[in-house]
Formats: sequence, C-alpha cells, structure tokens
Amino acid sequence: MAKTEREAITAEEMAKIDQKATEFGIPSLLLMENAGSAVARTAVRKFGSNIRVAVFAGPGNNGGDGFVAARHLASMGAEVEVFLIGDHRKIRTKEARLNWDIIGKMRRNIRTHTIIEGDDLQRRKRLIERADVIIDAMLGSGLRGPLRDPFASAVRLINELRVPVISVDTPTGLDPSTGEVAGMAVRATCTMTFHRIKRGLIGNEEYTGEVVVASLGIPPEVEAAVIGERPKPSVHTEPLRGEPILASACLLGINCRYDGRNSLNKKVVALAKEKTLIPVCPEQLGGLGTPRDYMWISGGKGSDVLDGRARVLNAKNEDVTESLIRGAREVLKIARAWGAKKAILKARSPSCGCWKIYGDKGKLIDGDGVTAALLKREGIKIITEEEL
Repeated sequence: MAKTEREAITAEEMAKIDQKATEFGIPSLLLMENAGSAVARTAVRKFGSNIRVAVFAGPGNNGGDGFVAARHLASMGAEVEVFLIGDHRKIRTKEARLNWDIIGKMRRNIRTHTIIEGDDLQRRKRLIERADVIIDAMLGSGLRGPLRDPFASAVRLINELRVPVISVDTPTGLDPSTGEVAGMAVRATCTMTFHRIKRGLIGNEEYTGEVVVASLGIPPEVEAAVIGERPKPSVHTEPLRGEPILASACLLGINCRYDGRNSLNKKVVALAKEKTLIPVCPEQLGGLGTPRDYMWISGGKGSDVLDGRARVLNAKNEDVTESLIRGAREVLKIARAWGAKKAILKARSPSCGCWKIYGDKGKLIDGDGVTAALLKREGIKIITEEEL
C-alpha cells in the first residue's frame, strides 16, 4: 500500500477530529481561519495578488472557509466576487455566519451575490467570466446524493469557463471518502484539503488536479484519541514570508471597527506584501458585533483589566469586560498556533493596542489595551501602526 494511502482518512473521520479539536480547546473559528487563509495564500502563490477572484460558496463550513479566503485575498489586493449558493439566512453555522457578515462589510474589494436558482447565475455570467481564478467552496464533505440546482448549474458553469479552479477540501460533486462522482463534479486545477489527504481524492486527478494538504494546527494527541496512531501526514509546507505577525484587521481594510468602518493603513498593507500578516479583531473574537458602542477602560489600563482592578464600559455604561478578555485570549491562541512573536495593533484602542493617557499630575504614560497587555505578558512584541 502506498504511503499516501496509509495516511489517508475519510471525511467522517475528519469530522470527528474537528469535533475533538474543539473539545481540546481549539475554537472552530480558528480552524476555519486557518483553512481559509491557507487557500488564499495558495491562490496568491500560484496566480499572484493582483487578480480577480470568483468565490463560489455554500451555506456550510466549506462556504465559511471560502468567506475567510475572500477576506484574506481582498486584504492582499485581489478584487473578489463572492457567490453564495443559497439563501444567506440559511447559513448553517455561527462561524460561517460571522465570516459572511464580515465580508459583507468589506465593500472596498469584495462584492457579494446570492444565487437561489440557476437563472441567477446566468444573469451574472459575464461578471463571473472576468475572473482570473475561481475558488470552489460550495459543498466540501457536505455532499449528500446527486447535485441539485443551483449547485448543479454552478458546477456546469465553472467547468465550461475553463478558468483555473482551487477547490476547498474536495471538488464539489466528488465524495471525499469514496471518490464517487454525484453525476458531475468540478474539475479543479488544484484541490486544497486539510490535515490529511482524504481517501476519495487519491487517483481522481481528473477532478482534483494537484492536491495540496495544509495543516490546521490540530495536535497529534487529538487525532490519536479519535482514529488511533497513523503515519505522520505529508503536509504541504507553504513558505512564510518571514516570521508571521499578527495585525489588527481594521488596519488591513476590514470593516470591523466599532463604527462599522476600517482604519486602512497603507504601511500595514504594504508590509503584507512582504511579510505574513495574520488579521485579528479581538472585539469580534470576543463575541461583540460590528458596529458596536464606543468603549473605554475605567479605573486603569489593560493589565488592570486582566487582573480585575479595572473594567471596560461602553457608551451605554454596560460592562463588556468579559468580552474583551475573551477576545484577547482568542488572539493569544491564534498567536500560539502561528508561532507569532510580534503584533501590529491599532493605536488608541481599549481592546487592541496602546494609547497615551494622562496619569497623576498630568504625566503622559502608556496605556495598553486589554489584548496588548495579555500578548506582552506572553513575550509578544507590540507596536502600533503609528510606530511603523
């Protein structure tokens, strides 16, 4: 038996590994972030950043991976059209819903479209034909039986266009466990699958094209607890552009500020072309929506909040301390997963970064935000966009 076959798992085994990873303490949102960002980096590595991308996304977590990929691609300079196959009100998971809401606010480089029936695709065909690359994130391992419209029409159109296609996890229409085709399937240029290669992808190059396996950061202890010991997976290692650096998402043009806008910073965007920047928004990771009420720290600074000596209040005088602490901890998990030792955080933010406040007798002192204070305690260097 070939080494690849010994490493392979089924989609059902992968679902159990995902579930066990969340029980282990790895948030589903982080797994989705790792998957989508890997897709985006692969697209840029293969086709460049100044490209037009059409993302076909379904209502499940596969679609959520596509939404994350769209966000990263737009932040890298791509022009992105996202086609949601189905009703946006029926997006099935909170993680996919969150990422759909985020890209809906990114009107600078992303446009979203809802496809309910095959005719909706035909009306947008000219727009789709402009794409340099198509990302297929429609069904993944969620395939159940033969394809029905509008998925069947989408697969048919993608194959007709003969544009390079990156399929997420598995080409839509191909069963990742058995390799069976549900009447028709996307013929991908490249299939980006995660953690381990799926059995149904082996020997199906007609549909998968090149198969790239990317790590999600799932520990071997998690896998062993679910499916036992297996040979070490052959994971494609993407070249990082220097050490990964966390960056406040608003600085990269993502509309996640409290007022629903962004704080796009040209220096940060320029740095993203040279370094691997990992966008984070502590407020959203802590469960706060966008837009949201203005907030400030009452009774101290970020370190005081972490130690219980100060609170974070919003414009309605509501206590949102726990949300900001939760968001800071989620950012720390992301930093650990990527091995990031530096972060570029938004200045003058009670959550993200550092700002200047006046202490006793009018003395100007540093006031760390909650996330900045926690990251500093873990030895991560913090700078603001103003210090670049």
